[in-house]
Amino acid sequence: MLRLMKVEKDYLKKTTEQHIHSPAHALADELSNKLSDRKHFGFYLKMALTYDHNFLRKTAGEVLESKTTKKPGALFAYLVKKNTVSPSRT
Repeated sequence: MLRLMKVEKDYLKKTTEQHIHSPAHALADELSNKLSDRKHFGFYLKMALTYDHNFLRKTAGEVLESKTTKKPGALFAYLVKKNTVSPSRT
């Protein structure tokens, strides 16, 4: 009986890394952690599925270099939108 309880106890210790199962999920996790915006993981996942990963990493690097921003997630979203304006909107 003790052994069964130990297995269940270890089962509950699983980390959130078990949900990272694709390159897009890994990038979304990386962005949401670096930009201190875990509650908007879905937004970063959508960005990772939509845009080039190198472009997103470059943009996140620009945001992290900016020391004056109070909301890095908002600045990241603005820069992505600004740099990917579709031709139909111009």
